[in-house]
Amino acid sequence: MQERIDSIVSMFPDQEGRIETLFKNDADFREICIDFMMCASRLLDLKKDHFLNHEQIAEYEEMQRDLEQDILRMIIIRGPA
Repeated sequence: MQERIDSIVSMFPDQEGRIETLFKNDADFREICIDFMMCASRLLDLKKDHFLNHEQIAEYEEMQRDLEQDILRMIIIRGPA
């Protein structure tokens, strides 16, 4: 579980404690984090593909940015650790 959270913590290292608490206790936050990690994984796979689909890559990059903003928004809204 920790290795999954590490990718989120690396984006917001000063929020590590808050991220761990929210991931453990907040189903909505956990779901967005899992969506982000799945999106990031798929994006890496697409970029490794020999037949690059640039349109699909752009869509996943946009989705990843949106999910990152959702994660940050949830950290802020739910207050300090």
